[in-house]
Amino acid sequence: MMMCFNKEPGASEVEQEYWRIVEQRDCHVAVHYGRVDTSTHGSGFPVGKSEPFSKHGWNLTVLPHNSGSILRHLGAVPGVTIPWLNIGMVFSTSCWSRDQNRLPYIDYLHTGADCIWYSIPAEEKTKLDKVVHTLLQANGTPGLEMLEKNIMISPEVLSREGIKVHRTVQQSGQFVVVFPGTFVSKVCCGYSVSETVHFATPQWMNLGYEAAKDLKCRRIAKPFSMEKLLYQIATAESKRENALLLSTISSLLKDLRNIEMRQRQELYEAGLLSSARYGTHDSSLAVGEGRKKPRKWLALESSERRCQTCQHLCYLSMVVQENENVVFCLECALHYVEKQKSCRGLKMMYRYDEEQINSLVNLVCGKATKSSAESCNGSSPSKPAAKRGPRKRATVEVSLTHLPSPAQLSKSAATAIS
Repeated sequence: MMMCFNKEPGASEVEQEYWRIVEQRDCHVAVHYGRVDTSTHGSGFPVGKSEPFSKHGWNLTVLPHNSGSILRHLGAVPGVTIPWLNIGMVFSTSCWSRDQNRLPYIDYLHTGADCIWYSIPAEEKTKLDKVVHTLLQANGTPGLEMLEKNIMISPEVLSREGIKVHRTVQQSGQFVVVFPGTFVSKVCCGYSVSETVHFATPQWMNLGYEAAKDLKCRRIAKPFSMEKLLYQIATAESKRENALLLSTISSLLKDLRNIEMRQRQELYEAGLLSSARYGTHDSSLAVGEGRKKPRKWLALESSERRCQTCQHLCYLSMVVQENENVVFCLECALHYVEKQKSCRGLKMMYRYDEEQINSLVNLVCGKATKSSAESCNGSSPSKPAAKRGPRKRATVEVSLTHLPSPAQLSKSAATAIS
């Protein structure tokens, strides 16, 4: 740090020198930045049962599993529901990005120097895409895709182009909450250690579902399966009679069911005859095959497998190529069959049959309509008529609709980026 400053600098001095280096490019500066998995190296928050605040709702090891966060249905997922530590030094940078699943997340600065955050609201994405495309001369590549490739653009440049850019300085002991779809970047003003984790409220589901479709189309691997999340929520919340949440997911569950059943039917019509449930022996051998020993890949556990083509996490079903032990999602399997003109060597493996899927969808829709005017024949879930009253619990509820604005947050509380 002393190579750039004669004395301990403040946030504004670091910021000024940082952008001078980035824009003038008259010298080369190399810095380090670390991301550490807390499941292997430990969290900065108390985790022992007897330790104070180990069960507190703002403890980031607890927050994703709070009853107000639907991510609790996923279990432990590294980089999603398991927090990670961020270790930075002066000029360490997180370039412009947004969470690929459009998930909100929260960051707590445990110790060290200030961190400068810049944010662009999600509603600016169309304008931002055009501006970045023009600035970077992307030649056909969407601007937002270019922005995700470790590119740092000055907030002043973006502001001159009409983009709304917000800035806040995070100090030790403060939280920063990043809202769904927000574009953010961060510059460290010195040595710092922060901790980050995701959470999600029911209002995120529609955005997350569309984000999952987008990632599949772009062939980008997702850290968790949206199919699994939907089915886990449907199974658990239908037992609790949570009509508010069920009404939110009912149309998404129906859409997922319709896509799944259509693709299965198209594969059957294309000549795919062999199928088996996950973890079972082959119960549908084609005529003339006789008794065979089940292949090794038939003993798949309930964990998901990635499609080799689009990197989709296959939860409800997959198509496996027998000889190569290759996995396809149903959509990519259809493309493969169309190209090869044959289903030879392919087998469909599924978690639930059609009757089970329809039964769950009908159960969810039925319970959802008890508290709302939504019809299961509709194309989208209706807004909840009323919110449930507060319940006494040992943890703190975190809701996007109840988070205070940046101006309302005290120095020792939290800073929200929206």
